Amino acid sequence: MRVLFVNTREDAEQHPGGDNVQMQKTQSALEALGVEGFVRSLAELDKLPPFDLAHLFNMQTPESTARVFAALRPLGKPILLSSIYWDMLEHWADTAVNTHPRWSALARRLGKVRMQTLYIQWQRLKEPLFRRWRYQRRLLQQADRVLPNSQAEADLLQEAFMLGKTFMQRVTVVPNGIEPTLYRELPTPSAAFYEKYGVRDFVLQVGSVNPTKNQLGLIEALDDLPIPLVFIGKPLTERMDYYTACQVRGAERGNVLFLDRVAYEELPAIYALAAVHVLPSWRETPGLVSLEAAAAGCKIVTTAIGSTADYFGDLAWYCHPGDPASIRRAVAAALEAPPSPLLRQRVLQQYTWEQAAVATLGAYRQTLQ
Repeated sequence: MRVLFVNTREDAEQHPGGDNVQMQKTQSALEALGVEGFVRSLAELDKLPPFDLAHLFNMQTPESTARVFAALRPLGKPILLSSIYWDMLEHWADTAVNTHPRWSALARRLGKVRMQTLYIQWQRLKEPLFRRWRYQRRLLQQADRVLPNSQAEADLLQEAFMLGKTFMQRVTVVPNGIEPTLYRELPTPSAAFYEKYGVRDFVLQVGSVNPTKNQLGLIEALDDLPIPLVFIGKPLTERMDYYTACQVRGAERGNVLFLDRVAYEELPAIYALAAVHVLPSWRETPGLVSLEAAAAGCKIVTTAIGSTADYFGDLAWYCHPGDPASIRRAVAAALEAPPSPLLRQRVLQQYTWEQAAVATLGAYRQTLQ
């Protein structure tokens, strides 16, 4: 079986993210099962070698994804789509409360939670008017099979894009995973990191520095908590203003360290050196770094928005990204809790790239049949 892999996000090569990792690790694990795969960028679709089916990743930039569909459809091969989707409506609702007088007044009158519910319902009603929504709905309708990362994501796709009951007949849930070879043995805390930076038992966040990941919100929430904060990840080039704001606020708080990306194989020992990994994002499905940190034995605080509960159940602490008190409570509770091996065991048993590849290969065979 020959499979074409394409990350359809427009800036995937300039700003590699979790979708790149998911595609690369899926391809590698599938090749171990006998699948012959090859990757092509958006600019390399005019001359393709023979293949049996195409596997596309990410529908967050639907116009570029639609261009890939248009280029591949005439070839008559099945197209599978790993949607990697969660909407940003809760973020927009939070922003509306803080910046728009009408919604601010409504929040004061009805309460913030009720106002946000109304805002999201209103946005859902408007969505079919927008080209982006129509593109995304068409992609989900045209794909021969859709591979969300959780049942929660599948349910959201069905509801948000009005896809009807038959949509689930074309869905195969393929959970995200980790590279188990790096975590089968419990990682030893990094002596090199401690020697270089002089911190341990810190609050850690690994990921690109941008508003969706909410680093600034984490700094604000832990302003009075006497523990080091360590951020590992590059800022988005187009949001250097956000990175600057994080650095300024970090300097005001003190004891905040910003680092560029580190080598992938060095991360397990850094996770093991941390007290807790915190990802208070505006969406996660569920966050590859949270899975990795859990596999390294690190306690996990994660966002309540997205498919995180499908993965971590009651073995993690959840927070709302728009509520600093919620973030602080979750981090404080995680710091006070005794270590537990249960989440590490769960990740290693259920969420590896090998398991993801088996589920993906099953979807391939079902589609070809």
